[in-house]
Amino acid sequence: MKRWMLVVIGCGVLFPAFGKTYDANWDSLGNYEVPEWYQDAKFGIWPHWGVYSVPAFRGDHAAEWYGRWIHCVEKGETRLDKKGRVLSDYFEARGMKTKAFHEKTYGPVNEFGYHDVIPLWKAEKWDADAWAQLAVDSGAKFFCMMGMHHDGFALYDSDLTRWDSVEMGPKRDLVGEMRDASRKKGLKFGVSNHFAWNYEFFGYYHRNGFGKAQPELADFYSEGVVDEAYLERWWDRTTELVDKSDCDLYYFDWGWNKPEWRDGNYHAKFAAYLYNKGIETGKGTFGSPGMVLCSKRNDIPTHAGVRDLERRQMSDIQKDVWQTDTSISIYSWGYSTEDEYRSADQLIDSLIDTVSKNGVMMLNFGPKADGTVPPEYKQPLLDMGAWLKVCGEAIYSTRPYASFGEGPELKDQRAQHDHHTVYTGEHIRFTRNKENTVLYATALDWPGDRMLIKSLADVELSTIKSVRLLGVEGELKWKQTAQGLEINLPDQPTYGMAYPVRIEFEGVLP
Repeated sequence: MKRWMLVVIGCGVLFPAFGKTYDANWDSLGNYEVPEWYQDAKFGIWPHWGVYSVPAFRGDHAAEWYGRWIHCVEKGETRLDKKGRVLSDYFEARGMKTKAFHEKTYGPVNEFGYHDVIPLWKAEKWDADAWAQLAVDSGAKFFCMMGMHHDGFALYDSDLTRWDSVEMGPKRDLVGEMRDASRKKGLKFGVSNHFAWNYEFFGYYHRNGFGKAQPELADFYSEGVVDEAYLERWWDRTTELVDKSDCDLYYFDWGWNKPEWRDGNYHAKFAAYLYNKGIETGKGTFGSPGMVLCSKRNDIPTHAGVRDLERRQMSDIQKDVWQTDTSISIYSWGYSTEDEYRSADQLIDSLIDTVSKNGVMMLNFGPKADGTVPPEYKQPLLDMGAWLKVCGEAIYSTRPYASFGEGPELKDQRAQHDHHTVYTGEHIRFTRNKENTVLYATALDWPGDRMLIKSLADVELSTIKSVRLLGVEGELKWKQTAQGLEINLPDQPTYGMAYPVRIEFEGVLP
């Protein structure tokens, strides 16, 4: 019997002490509430670390896709994508540079394949406690660890595959160590699973035939098809990661949006499995299981989980809590020797904009293969932490105001929110405290000697109790005009980046 049958069909037998549990349907799973700890956290850390960190080569795409691109061939099948490009030509342009690097560095792929890179990954300088402390110092409230990426290599002690970090490479349970270190520092812990797309990740391997004559590698290089055997293998490893990690949050990358997963009701089955695990382990109860399930592409309805956008923003406040996953690096998620990086200022602006729209940010950094964090990732994290230490009151444990903010129109925020987005002092984002008595108006650049909040021109403000700039002593003078709420500002504070004004009312916000 498959693992899901033991839990979803027999959940009343397994968890009698916890009362009602979830069934694998959306009516049952609609009885879900996003944990308050997650709504309050607002900011988490999520490194991309794996076998691909050894070559650390981006090529024309991304370092974490190294295992795919080294299998490129010069000529493949000719078919067009939605933009009319010949797929073989398009992918050659992306992949051939990586293949050339691999052949120059390690030799021909049929003599030194991706699996041969695994022993080179030793993580010899990795300190889980140091990573957890970096997360704390950055101001993050949860740490999401890579469980397995598209290559299928597990970063935990798996009972289902020999291709894991305990038997090979680092010879350590990376997920387990990171969980323990995170919880010692008071962080919630999550894992991410990218395994669904493994079936065709090594796409050019299927095209050029590498590995077909090597049955000893069949359990690593998948066959390129989604059949019942593959789905069962995916399910077993996916639920094993839940059990082994004892996570509070589970993030899915894309891949399980394919028809085979929908037809098999795997989305609802997994959500029930995860939430019932939360009940079983005492994290919560039916209706509020204490677990977070993040997924892209609307695979999980927003009333039953958390929708995730990759490197993107929402254009307005969302009724349901959502998440953006993004990176300090511009191009790759895994470490690359050639990349560009976002500044702490850009990242803080992105965080503020996300939170104002009822979102949470999960931010990636790319560690080196040895486990050290390069300064181009570490310094922005520390700078974010310094700002949040002073101004975090406007971020943590807040809720959206009636509108997310104001300012000159930007490009459609549903597009990628990257280093090209430029904010000014006229761009203001709103949040409020849970009690609905304090409004935070954060200017995303220094406004000068006054802040004008145009949205408050026609709002009753007679009950304002105090107005002050976070991190600065003393109350500020203000007046309401036909143009808006005009606040006189002091000298520009040294913390920089963004400037939250705290407006407290005698009663609830108008």
